[in-house]
Amino acid sequence: MTPQIVATWISDLAPCDRSNGPRRAFGLPGSCLVAILAVACSEAPAEPPPPVFTVTDSAGVRMVVNSGRQWGEGEGWQVTAEPVATLGAMDFPVEQQFQNIVGATRLSNGTIVILERADFRLRAFNAAGDLLWTAGGVGDGPGEMRSYADTGPVLTKLKGDTIQVQNGRDRIRYSPGGEVIEHVKLDIARFRRWGPLYVQYCPFDVYFLHEDIVVCNKPRPERLPDPWTSYQTIMRTTWNLDGLDTLGVFLEESGFRDPTHGVAMRTPLAARGIFRVGGGPEPRLLYARNDNYRIEVWDIATSRLAMVVERRVPRRVRTNAEAEALVHTGDAGFYHPYVSVDMDAGHWAPIDSVSIAEALFLDDLGFMWVRRGPTALDGEHARVRVVAGHDDMEWTVPAHSGLHDVFRPDGVYLGTVKLPHNLRITEIGPDYILGVMRDEMDVQYVWMYGLDRVGGGSG
Repeated sequence: MTPQIVATWISDLAPCDRSNGPRRAFGLPGSCLVAILAVACSEAPAEPPPPVFTVTDSAGVRMVVNSGRQWGEGEGWQVTAEPVATLGAMDFPVEQQFQNIVGATRLSNGTIVILERADFRLRAFNAAGDLLWTAGGVGDGPGEMRSYADTGPVLTKLKGDTIQVQNGRDRIRYSPGGEVIEHVKLDIARFRRWGPLYVQYCPFDVYFLHEDIVVCNKPRPERLPDPWTSYQTIMRTTWNLDGLDTLGVFLEESGFRDPTHGVAMRTPLAARGIFRVGGGPEPRLLYARNDNYRIEVWDIATSRLAMVVERRVPRRVRTNAEAEALVHTGDAGFYHPYVSVDMDAGHWAPIDSVSIAEALFLDDLGFMWVRRGPTALDGEHARVRVVAGHDDMEWTVPAHSGLHDVFRPDGVYLGTVKLPHNLRITEIGPDYILGVMRDEMDVQYVWMYGLDRVGGGSG
């Protein structure tokens, strides 16, 4: 199928183009006119620059291939140089002392709500840092939560500023003022009629989306083959559990069995899947692989692949130090000293190059943000960090720059936004970016930056 070009430039009519019929020139001597026409007609028509993106339709799936950016030099969205609001303190006040922040969200009236895992309590602050209300806590009563060893709560915001916490099989919703609206549990007996499906142990954080539930199924044989590849079947149901739809089957990771001890180990240098479930205007599943800059956008409500987005940029090869650090700090480091590492062995062999796409995020307006892994495109923003392993081994490897590629809801690449490299994004709203930071003392803070979407356009 021939791609339909939707972004291009139009050249002026060529001087010798007579498609509109004969033309007459007035006010020029004949010899001068002949000389001008001779020069003009000797030049070939200028070639228009290539399109910065192309769009095709493949069986109802929108395919977007980006080879350039929409933002020109000096254009683009702007993020404030410093946070416009900061929450967190080492000593005082007590209500702003955080140990393990699950997430943070901002309501339409400016209230910032934070969920702290240490006490499973919601704390709401105004922009000045004054505590407005608290909710939740540890317990079995309405609005209270219990701790799970292998999963944690997730904070999200629904339409109308309804605050939702998913915690295991519990779905708890609070009003913008902190009152409990509902506290319901998934009917696990009815859910299990479909077999060994999971909500808590899927490769994404959010599984309760409005009235939809995103579930997964990864077959787990008693003994993994050697080598092995793990796939996740991602499915969707609704809270009443009346039906089950399959979105697709996705690569998660691969590995091998250690020849000495028979331990099933993941291969950190092989291809793996990257997952993200987000709400925004339309609940969607984002999926990519670390060996290609290609993102699948799945519409959860209709259980269909809606769009595939690609960005044509050069990929880079991992450095030797990077490969060694990944191996020695992964499963091999965990099982040290029982596992020996031979970097020349086939099961440790790295993929030929690394995708720039490293983490995915959907903002409140449906724009897709892609955190870029270290790449030559970082330019002056490039950073390195030191990774420590066992036996005092250290490696200097490329580090996150904080650069994020931004795509419109229709998959068109706009450009890059620079954020602090150590900001863990929890929410991106129309005019703000909210996230969690840690200082050198491992103290946690919530920082909010202003976001100006005017430069370069937002549509």
